[in-house]
Amino acid sequence: MTARLELVRALQRNETSMMRTLFPADAGIARRFGIEVRVVDGALCMSDRAFPIPLLHRAVGFGTLCEVSQRTLDRVIRFFALRGLPARVEIAEGIVPARAARLLERAGFRRESESHQAHVLQTSVAPRVPEIAGLRVRRAAPATFGKAVREGFDVGGDLGLLFERASAAHVRTERERAVPLVPFVDGKPAGSALLWLSPRIAGLYSGSVFERYRGRGLQLALIAERVRLGLARRRRIFTSQTEGDGPSAHNLRDMGFRPLYETAYFIRDTQ
Repeated sequence: MTARLELVRALQRNETSMMRTLFPADAGIARRFGIEVRVVDGALCMSDRAFPIPLLHRAVGFGTLCEVSQRTLDRVIRFFALRGLPARVEIAEGIVPARAARLLERAGFRRESESHQAHVLQTSVAPRVPEIAGLRVRRAAPATFGKAVREGFDVGGDLGLLFERASAAHVRTERERAVPLVPFVDGKPAGSALLWLSPRIAGLYSGSVFERYRGRGLQLALIAERVRLGLARRRRIFTSQTEGDGPSAHNLRDMGFRPLYETAYFIRDTQ
């Protein structure tokens, strides 16, 4: 196994350990929206009947956490088929062998337009950011954190309810591994940020800034604070994901992160 593949697997184990506990954390919400999570031959499969979008409905680890084989792919397809849902498989481009995409296409999958970047930082020193007047970043109570996630990602309706309730339940039940943070500007909540701990790795998730506070450097401050907290917990490898190469990706690079790989999504309609 190459050092790069070993690193990717460690980052994906951080992500999948978080996924396994996040959306199922509120059992009532999970039942209401049809969320199920299973490990299939090493790949983490999550389905969401109400919101089958890539964030909530996919198999992670094909070719990294499990082998690239027809047998494994058939079992992943079966997981989604038993629930009457389209199958979606995420692959790490440039990491998994090229035959993974060919195998998916032969099985009737098509590539989707959406993609994400996975970033990594290996450090023993917390990044420095300029002081922001009136800013205090605090560990948040579960209910406060859930509401901040919902507002920070500007999600309404049932999807917003899912984000809020699942986020609150998750940090309430995972006190050792989850560190929920909310930035306050002049005493008012201004965003959200989660630090998720797994062996060797600290993951930066749920990072958001309320629209009226954007452009002040709050996201940089939230990245730096989570790295500081991770270092205090003896983590030296940090990971975060972004949708494409937008402002969030630029902020991570400003804090020393580098892109490690890009995810591609392949979907197969119900047969």
